[in-house]
Amino acid sequence: MNAVKALGIFILGMAVEWLWSACFPVFGLSPCVLLILTIAMASCAGPLIGQCYGFFWGLFLDVLSAHAFGAGALALTLVGYFVGILRRQMDVSSPTSQIMVVAVVSIAAALFVGLAGLVFERHFLWAGWGAFIGGILYNCLVAPAIFALVRKTLER
Repeated sequence: MNAVKALGIFILGMAVEWLWSACFPVFGLSPCVLLILTIAMASCAGPLIGQCYGFFWGLFLDVLSAHAFGAGALALTLVGYFVGILRRQMDVSSPTSQIMVVAVVSIAAALFVGLAGLVFERHFLWAGWGAFIGGILYNCLVAPAIFALVRKTLER
């Protein structure tokens, strides 16, 4: 992957995350596009690429939120690493498997960020069951489209 394409994916991911969460939320919810992109990049390109994108996209998410600065960066870095390492053991070629991987990783990332809040802010970062379940379902709904876009971009 050349530097221009890598920078383009990085900036486009941040723009889509910000636009979707600020301008197009559905019932107050938006998918975590950067989490899905991190999973897709790590599953296609490996753990190093997944970690790098995850770290910097996580910093961007931390800047957007007012809670536990660094928790998002650490969470997405770990997601990029573990998905990249496990990509040989899991098949993410079909939409069903992509949805399953995104669901499991979304749950794990949300719990990790909540626990980081518990450690550093002395309260579990929790938006409520509606936002938790709705966010995971929304992530699963848009995951196949994001995976398809990442694959098509990386093939060129």
